[in-house]
Amino acid sequence: MDRNRRIVNYSLIALAGSGVYFSVETMFKSLEPPKKARLDAATFIDTTTLPLNEISFFTWQKKPLFILKKDASLALDAKRDIHIGDYFYTVMIGICTHLGCVPKYESKEKKFICPCHNGQFDQNGIALSGPVSKPLVIPPFKIEGEMLIVGEVGEAYLSLMERAHA
Repeated sequence: MDRNRRIVNYSLIALAGSGVYFSVETMFKSLEPPKKARLDAATFIDTTTLPLNEISFFTWQKKPLFILKKDASLALDAKRDIHIGDYFYTVMIGICTHLGCVPKYESKEKKFICPCHNGQFDQNGIALSGPVSKPLVIPPFKIEGEMLIVGEVGEAYLSLMERAHA
């Protein structure tokens, strides 16, 4: 094969290889979720700004999120509480485990009451009465310093799940 023919063949192979490389790269990038979706997947909560011994309300993935910041004056629940800094926190998704309604928090009674069937949960999300039998769900979370990141799985979440199932 003459020299000019070899140069043309190598050039065509290089061009085809480049095309395949960029096509595969584009295909894999399209499989990743967009940046906005990744940001919406997690809710970042600065725990230092939360009121003490009160329920705070947030949203995570369009679901209500209840967070209770506790000191030693409130009863602690080893299977549901997480320790961040000087305080303990209970994090729960605010959806009734019976029919999926959003329970209302009655601060005087320190309990959640579901408006659909009057199911009741204590302030830690434990089922007390009514047709509910399961506690409010604990979402996946991660702790970074004083920041609580709901939506990402961290060591504290895995440890809490182990204690809950023990």
